[in-house]
Amino acid sequence: MYTRARAAQIQVVLDRYNSDLNMCITPNGLSAYNLNSPKGFRLLWAGARATHGVCQGRVMFEVKITESLQSKTDIGFSEPHPSVVRVGWSEDSPSFSLGEGGESFGYGGLGKLSYRNTFRDYGAEFGLGDVITALLDLDSSPGTIAFMKNGLHLGTAYTLSKSGKEVKALFPHVSCKNAKFEVNFGQNSDWAPKPSSYNFIDHLPSEMRIKGLEPSPLPYEVIMLVGLPGSGKTTWALQKQESEPNKRYNILGTDRLIDQFRVMGVARHSGYSDRFDLFFSMANECLNELMSIAIRHPRNYIIDQTNLYPSARFRKMKPFSNFRRIAVVIQPEIGELERRSKKRTQDTGKSVPANDIRKMKANYILPEDRDNIFQQIQYVGLDKENAQKLVIRYNQQSIG
Repeated sequence: MYTRARAAQIQVVLDRYNSDLNMCITPNGLSAYNLNSPKGFRLLWAGARATHGVCQGRVMFEVKITESLQSKTDIGFSEPHPSVVRVGWSEDSPSFSLGEGGESFGYGGLGKLSYRNTFRDYGAEFGLGDVITALLDLDSSPGTIAFMKNGLHLGTAYTLSKSGKEVKALFPHVSCKNAKFEVNFGQNSDWAPKPSSYNFIDHLPSEMRIKGLEPSPLPYEVIMLVGLPGSGKTTWALQKQESEPNKRYNILGTDRLIDQFRVMGVARHSGYSDRFDLFFSMANECLNELMSIAIRHPRNYIIDQTNLYPSARFRKMKPFSNFRRIAVVIQPEIGELERRSKKRTQDTGKSVPANDIRKMKANYILPEDRDNIFQQIQYVGLDKENAQKLVIRYNQQSIG
């Protein structure tokens, strides 16, 4: 049994770098809440991992739900469960969606476990005033994860498939929607009864704790994608994020936000097609706010929008003057663009009106070095010469 960490030892707190931009973490790193305005944020989960994880021992932390923000959720329609918190453990990854993205194991306030976007019943519902204890046992083989509610053990939630040297560090992780919470990694006395064989993660010796990914070397990058709707921008962004995990790219885009307006892991457009325009408007408002936050919180970013016009590119890039600015033009051949656009419509249930596409093609201008916006311009799909020929063709056909 380890005693409280020495004052000289770095404390475990919520990690501002490994968290969603809409997660507001207090200065001491021990409490947080999600942004609540503009109103689209009231549909959007926010997640954060702790600064340190573990790959051995019997380890725990506590979460207390201190405030429900559901009284502020006037979003124009009824939301059955507007205020929810999810608690658990996750491996280090670019995803902060606990139980939905990456290798992460969640237990939510609706009495559901969540892993890889699959939900199943467990324990009991929890909410305002409750204390949830997250227990991680990596000394046993196989390892297990369990949870307690107000000191009552709810049973084994997960049996881990990896063991021994295969185990990657698991980090405390909390996600919330319209809620405020506090965390106890060991800085406070117990909030609820706990098993004597488990140690708070903050009480572990420093050599037993694994530091989470730290900010990449300067300068930070901002990659602006350029391309028509359905050209494959989001697919490229996700592949880039996955292929370079140490750069921890944050993807900023309306389609990405709409996808994160999830209910029990299901995208809202699957059951709310009549409200797609409302969701798009909400997502656009959220994106504008996230862009302003991004400037103040330097990370590596990918801006996933059409960005077809020089004026829009200049306006969006101007605040990122201290970043390395890169344009990536996603321009497939005509047949491939049609195939991707059709698939996008099938996946989302929403297509961009033909007249809007015509206007985009008529005014589409590729980025140039002489614009003095980007330090680098890359082409994906068609090379620069063939992309220019196709865009000129788009311009002429759409105007004519």
